Amino acid sequence: MRKNKLAAGAVVLAVGLGGVATTAVSAAPNTTYKLSADKSKLKFNKSTIRAKSGKVTLSLSNPSSLPHNISIQGKGKGKVVNKGGTSTVSATLKKGTYTFLCTVDGHAKAGMKGKLIVS
Repeated sequence: MRKNKLAAGAVVLAVGLGGVATTAVSAAPNTTYKLSADKSKLKFNKSTIRAKSGKVTLSLSNPSSLPHNISIQGKGKGKVVNKGGTSTVSATLKKGTYTFLCTVDGHAKAGMKGKLIVS
């Protein structure tokens, strides 16, 4: 009788651990976060973006007459685009706080930056 209980417990434990391993291995889906440049000011329409860890993509539409791009400080930058263009940057990020910004001269200093909080 005791052997049957031990065997049943081992099966339950193995099934339970199998479920945990499968869940832990699953990758987070790729997510794109859209934002835009302000038409008349050096700022984005969002000052904070919250994302899950893994591959994060920021996509910036530019309705402004000034050129802009989107970058994740220290992780990559998108191309500079003129009015009507879209700049995109992707990075695989761990939990933490990052800065997203426009790297065109003087734009970040004038306020074109924000926080990217990854959990």
